[in-house]
Amino acid sequence: CVRRFLVMAKGETRMQKTVIRPAGEGDIPAIIALYRELDAAMVDLQPEFFCEAPREEAEISSTVKAQDADFLLAEQDGTPVGFALVTYAGWTPAYSCVLPHRYARLEDLVVGKAYRGRGIGGELLAAAKRWARNRRLEYVELNVLAQNESAVKLYESQDFVEATKVMRCML
Repeated sequence: CVRRFLVMAKGETRMQKTVIRPAGEGDIPAIIALYRELDAAMVDLQPEFFCEAPREEAEISSTVKAQDADFLLAEQDGTPVGFALVTYAGWTPAYSCVLPHRYARLEDLVVGKAYRGRGIGGELLAAAKRWARNRRLEYVELNVLAQNESAVKLYESQDFVEATKVMRCML
């Protein structure tokens, strides 16, 4: 866990810890609530491609139980404040021109709006990298919306670099 300072009234401070742990079945309602925030942000960034829709509890439950994935849940004082969904992606494509690598994917990362700007996203990224290292994977890959400038900045601050660029032509 990582210690954080929380500024209190009249300049008083106390330590606030962020604990990151794998989520369990009992955390599914909190994960769904955090997904609502993520989905709303995606709609704001690209309304022509995203909509707010209910997340399937069964799908989240199967991921929570999976051996090759984890929702890494960030908590402060027992309250879920964010998560990173990291999965084992497997090997790079088996093309003769592609070198073989085993890697992880960061599928989703969200920090509750009220908790942003406190370093929790960086802590979740560090936990996702540890998750991959512990499985002897070679790297972590992710996708991010080009308009999500704060996320791009966070990823770059954690040594992520652009490897490919997806381009789209509307017809």
